[in-house]
Order: sequence, then structure tokens, then C-alpha cells
Amino acid sequence: MPAGYTDADRLTAVGRFLSARNLTLQYKTGEYLVTAVSEASFGCEQNDRLVLLGPSGCGKSTILKAIGGFIKPSAGEIVLDGKRVEKPAPDRAVVFQEFDQLLPWKTALENVIFAIRNTRKVSKKEAEEEAVAQLYRVGLSGFEHRYPHELSGGQKQRVAIARCLALHAQVILMDEPFASLDALTRQQMQEELLGLWNEARFTLVFVTHSIDEALILGSRVVTLSPHPGTVIEEISVRHSHDLARKYPEYAALKERIESILFKDQLEYTI
Repeated sequence: MPAGYTDADRLTAVGRFLSARNLTLQYKTGEYLVTAVSEASFGCEQNDRLVLLGPSGCGKSTILKAIGGFIKPSAGEIVLDGKRVEKPAPDRAVVFQEFDQLLPWKTALENVIFAIRNTRKVSKKEAEEEAVAQLYRVGLSGFEHRYPHELSGGQKQRVAIARCLALHAQVILMDEPFASLDALTRQQMQEELLGLWNEARFTLVFVTHSIDEALILGSRVVTLSPHPGTVIEEISVRHSHDLARKYPEYAALKERIESILFKDQLEYTI
């Protein structure tokens, strides 16, 4: 059992809105079977902002894909709202890191409409009205009829987020969506995401290898060990989401997480 994670925590995870229970994820590469994640258990309540934090190769993205239903566990399970996750479904929407997740031959508006009409039985007019409203919500009014190649990286991610909001998903999964953005745009997108969460109160599962980003966006941070990924510790971030980097509480939490991750990496390499 990982450090900082007790039997009481494991029992609590079972009753949570979203929980991974003794999750093991494997995949084949050539003749070899690779274990990406080993016996990971964690969870969050509805409307939490759960961040999966760890070094490259620790299985963060693999876990996210499993929550999305794109990968089946080799052992253990993922449970959402009392039901085992076995395949993709409209109650979960994904924003990936790559900017090419949009259909290049469709405009921003058409991309959102396409997603709506493929998951919900609504008229074209209703879908268009919903898409316009969600693009306005993410600050893209005036950009509805632009194609992906005419949008900046941050604008493409806004379209992807608008698409998730339009699906009315219970859970929004984000796989390092801001990693390729410049520092200023990344900070702006973090603030906008928190504003949207504060308004819509969806459950957020966010993958990052940035401690700063984890503390800014997360209400619960799950730290993962290097390959194969195991849960080292779950940390509740008890602050309002506008906690500034200058606050002593922020510095103390950052130092704690650094000690957790760096100690584990040191033990892994010795």
C-alpha cells in the first residue's frame, strides 16, 4: 500500500463518486507486456478537481484513458457514480494535449455542433444554439466560423473545452492540455478553466507533471511514482482556487509534494 494511503482511505475511495480500485494497466509492445500502472487506488467526490501528478512515464495519461473507457484494466476497476467503467460514454469528455483533436475541415462552430449531434438527440438548430452559447462561454464569440488552422493553440483548446461543456458531461478529462502553450497563455487558460469550473461545477480529472499547475487547479492531488505508476500519496488542497503562489500555504504544499516525488524518484534510481 502506498505511503500516506491507509485502509481507511481505501474504504473511503470505494464510496466516492469516482474511484480507481487496485488498478493495474498493461499494454503490449512487441513481445513484451509492459505494466504502466500497478495496483493504484484513489478517488474523488463529485465536482472535485482531481489532479494526477507525476514524472513522465508514470502512467498518468494511461489512467486518464482508462477512466475514459478507452483502455480496459488488467486488474482492478474504475467506478463512476456507482457503475464500473467499461467503455467510452457521453458522461465523460476528453481534452487532449494535441491541438489537432479538432476536425480540420469544420469550423469551430461546426466542430462543437458535430460533437453535440453525435451524442445527443437534438435538432440542428438546438445544437447550433448550444454550440454558440458554449463558444461564447469560453471567450470565442467572433471566432465561430474560423477553421482550426486559423486559430491559435489556446483558441483550439478553448474550442475543445467548449465541446466538452456542450456535451453536458459529468466528468471532463484533461491530458496536459496546456503543456504546449506559452507561459502567459497557459496561465490564462488555467484561470479560465477555474472560472468555468466555478460556474458549471463539473468533476475535473487533470493530468500534469507541473507541481505549480497541480496546486493551482487541484482540490485533490494524487502523486504517482515513476514507472510503473503507483499511488504515493493523495493530498487534499484545502484552499479556494484563487490561492496565490505568494501565500505561505502554497509554498508549504509545493515543498511537501517536491519531497514526496523527489524522494520516490531517488529511491527508484538507487
